[in-house]
Amino acid sequence: MAEAKKVANISLENILERLRTGPRKSALSRAISIDGPAGSGKTTLANRISENYEGGQVLTIHMDDLYNGWEDALTAQLTRTLVNQILTPAAQGKPLGFRKYDWLSKSFGDLISHPFPKLLILEGVGSGQKATRAFTDELIWIDIDSEVGLQRVLRRDGDYLETEMRIWQIREQEHFKSENTRDCATIRVDGNFFI
Repeated sequence: MAEAKKVANISLENILERLRTGPRKSALSRAISIDGPAGSGKTTLANRISENYEGGQVLTIHMDDLYNGWEDALTAQLTRTLVNQILTPAAQGKPLGFRKYDWLSKSFGDLISHPFPKLLILEGVGSGQKATRAFTDELIWIDIDSEVGLQRVLRRDGDYLETEMRIWQIREQEHFKSENTRDCATIRVDGNFFI
């Protein structure tokens, strides 16, 4: 596994350089995970990488689109979707697909298909789990204090989510601990300053 960068020393340019020159697990495409607590800046970082990546087509898949609601988010279903429908086909240069979750209707929609990208970004809590690491070239972890992250989410999505988000923070911490996500990161960034 590649050596993790120190939190204070990483920049977008450092990350892009590693994507250009670092080891890769598939000759056909690159895949990375961006994981960390809610509100840490995962989507922002994914967008910045996507906007600045010069190696070809980028596809970002958000874990929020794959969760089966709040209660059944970080489960074996998410793992199966990531490995069987997204990562395995992408590594083989085949189209990948998944059903996007609709948070209003509380159900999955029709299958969405994508050609395999040159860079696949998995963004969100659960993207850096053990099962995905066999496919991803980098696991980026974003550190943030839980209360700072919570306040960012509430400013972005609304105060009405506070109860659900506090429960989610407990779930994500349990998930991170069981998956050892932070310690297995190849790149770590400080969400207080980087984003």
